[in-house]
Amino acid sequence: MSELSGRPLAIRLMAEAAKRAAAVTRRRGRAPRLAIVAAPDAAADSYLKIKLRACASSGVETVVHRLSPASRVKTLGLLSDLCTDPGVDAIIIETPYPRGITAADAAAAIPKDKDAEGITADAYGKLFLAKSWKETAGLVVPCTAMAIARLALAAGAPRSGRRAVVLGRSATVGRPAAHLLSTLDMTVTLAHSRTKNLAALCREADVLVLAMGAPGMVKASWIKRGAVVLDAGVSVVRGHLRGDAAPGVAARAGRLTPVPGGVGPVTTACAVLNAVLLAERRSPRRRHPAPPPRRRRRPARPAGSGGGREAPNAARASGFPRRP
Repeated sequence: MSELSGRPLAIRLMAEAAKRAAAVTRRRGRAPRLAIVAAPDAAADSYLKIKLRACASSGVETVVHRLSPASRVKTLGLLSDLCTDPGVDAIIIETPYPRGITAADAAAAIPKDKDAEGITADAYGKLFLAKSWKETAGLVVPCTAMAIARLALAAGAPRSGRRAVVLGRSATVGRPAAHLLSTLDMTVTLAHSRTKNLAALCREADVLVLAMGAPGMVKASWIKRGAVVLDAGVSVVRGHLRGDAAPGVAARAGRLTPVPGGVGPVTTACAVLNAVLLAERRSPRRRHPAPPPRRRRRPARPAGSGGGREAPNAARASGFPRRP
């Protein structure tokens, strides 16, 4: 098994984000700004700190709004203020969502021009209208789903016509990841906890995406030898991060993303890139007006040329006497 670390890919994406963020800052005199709304959660806090460091290293300003157990009305009021704040370019609501807030509430509360996670109906619809990988360029896509697709590309395995199985049907990971893999010309099956003969289905996969959030659920016997396994199912078990893959999976997989250090770093980089993309849209490049067309000068007519009138000194210059 060859480990498929996400850190080299994340470094490249962060370098791209830093370059584009610097261009936005030069253009408008202010860095891209990301507002993060987070509820108190020990597991989520570690990822939040990583995200803040990534933004700082890329030149993206962050404003964190930590919500102690708050009412639904108070949370929605905060989101409304952020939506109308002209100094905020992008908004992320960390999971687990604040008390009383559902995924549907978050998608409805955030305007499409500040949606850094691709959870609004507008972003979701544009993603699923994309048929090819090229058509996803310039779209705001759910961060973990985009990280999975980018890691599938980084694995270097043949893609066209290959069988991919995605375990998990969440709106922000499983379903968009399945669609993105289809844009890479893979034949994709979306499965979940109620799918029958799940182990047999997984053994058919050349690329297997784990996004169930069930630590150690996928056993080594479920894996096709040499398959690419992308483990995005992160859980906290006795203070340690665990993926959906059991320890024995590494012995059969051709490539396996570690937990932590696999999908996570790329997800963070994709979130930063989404924030920069939204800032770019809010500060378009200035187009200099085209210069007015230059008037073409008519060439001067030589003396004595046609046109009806004779130059005053034409007769004198010709040597003939002037008529009386």
